[in-house]
Amino acid sequence: MSHRYVSAAAVLASTAALLAVASGSSGASPNQAASATTVSTTAVSTTAWQPCYLPKGYKHFFELESAKKVQGKTVVRVTPETCSVNTKNDEDVAYTPLGAARSLAFAPGASVEVFSDINSTAVKSVAPTWLVNHKLTNSPHFYYRVNGQNQITAMQEIYHP
Repeated sequence: MSHRYVSAAAVLASTAALLAVASGSSGASPNQAASATTVSTTAVSTTAWQPCYLPKGYKHFFELESAKKVQGKTVVRVTPETCSVNTKNDEDVAYTPLGAARSLAFAPGASVEVFSDINSTAVKSVAPTWLVNHKLTNSPHFYYRVNGQNQITAMQEIYHP
């Protein structure tokens, strides 16, 4: 009986091999695949990146990791980042961590702007405490300003389509 199972497995394996060979012969040749790889590699190597633009008065990018209330103040956990954009496709943006994550508190009267929804570039102003209980609809990337006490005075979400 185990002989039957071995024979059946051998028949299935050879059938699968024949199908693979038959479908492979009507597809692209290995030379075509190699040239396609060469073309895509060449296209990638010509991509030029430039630093992202920061609005006037903003000097920092960060990824928002979390927000919580600590001793009556809203505190965010952030990772400082650098930002680069593809010069040929401005929707292709790369963030690179610049340092270790750290916590920052908001200054009294700080402004926070987030996007209204995932498909919109319309922003809404929210209180810093709003960040504690809400999930952002777009990305967790922001640019921000700090005051002399290293408190956030303004923060704005960055739009990514």
